[in-house]
Amino acid sequence: MEKITLPLFLYLFLFKSISGADDCVPTSCSPTGPQVRFPFRIRGRQPSHCGFPGFDLSCNKRNRTILHLTSSRSYIVNKISYGAQIIYIDPEFCRPKRIGDFRLTGTPFDFSSVRSYNFYNCSLQKSNYMFPAVALPCLDSGNHSVIAVRTGLIPEGETPENCKDIATISVPIRWYGNIREELELMWFTPFCGPCEIEGRMCGLRNGNGETTCFGSPVGIQRNAKYGLSIGIGISILICILGIVCYTATKARDYGRSRHQNLDIFSITISPRPQSATGLDLSTIESYTKTVLGESCRLPTEDDACPICLADYKPREALRTIPECNHYFHVECIDEWLRLHATCPMCRNSPQKFIFG
Repeated sequence: MEKITLPLFLYLFLFKSISGADDCVPTSCSPTGPQVRFPFRIRGRQPSHCGFPGFDLSCNKRNRTILHLTSSRSYIVNKISYGAQIIYIDPEFCRPKRIGDFRLTGTPFDFSSVRSYNFYNCSLQKSNYMFPAVALPCLDSGNHSVIAVRTGLIPEGETPENCKDIATISVPIRWYGNIREELELMWFTPFCGPCEIEGRMCGLRNGNGETTCFGSPVGIQRNAKYGLSIGIGISILICILGIVCYTATKARDYGRSRHQNLDIFSITISPRPQSATGLDLSTIESYTKTVLGESCRLPTEDDACPICLADYKPREALRTIPECNHYFHVECIDEWLRLHATCPMCRNSPQKFIFG
């Protein structure tokens, strides 16, 4: 019980020293919701001096944390990283009229990275595309589905077959993020990152609008952390080297034993040479053939044939190996597949795939 009470007492004491009262204790809209503390505050639960201007949050009827970017735009908050100064919000594309311009004018937030997407309303009869597409099932109707495609994957001015253009928007999303799950916003003022890293509290100084760090650094000192990290790293390296040496020794002993067994039976058993055979002409010609447009753009963003290393040119014919979707000049890949039954890049055999 003492282990739980002492850290909680220190946490409350730090916030009391920041605000001068005990009403700036971190809170949340629900037990599973993100913790709300400076520079954010929940309106109606925490006084104005507990947060920074423009960082007001609220709780909806379902106890979800809500960020109000503008008077007409509000978003559900998934999580808040105070050290990195990033807030992650739900794009809410499933709500009516949510596919539109994403604006941050007049807010304290900024884009960490921006990616542009084209949204299309497509017939359900067209389910396969020659480019990566993000499906939005929550917007599907009885006969149509909605997809999002990164701008640039489709030539400018063109629209996918059986699809109608809805809108083009730019949204803040991580490089490996999912546009359906969350968007990320950053803030630079107030700058509380160093306080968070040191385990200290950030807050307003004497009500003059300036921020400062309160309390002493919590946890292990920086030098001790470096020493502990180095010690752990060396121990892990030694363990890895030991495992590598043990594996190499076992592999060498196994190789010697197998070589001796092969020498014993080599008198009566002779290996039969294997001949590499390629694919027949009908199978090769069944693979998708594509004629490049003037932009020479491909879904894989390749600009040269991996076999002859020559750059692709407009109106050149390319062939695609199924499943792995690697592109080559028709004459280059046809000659290769006559001699080999595998993709020259990934070495997968296209014979095992089923073609639509």
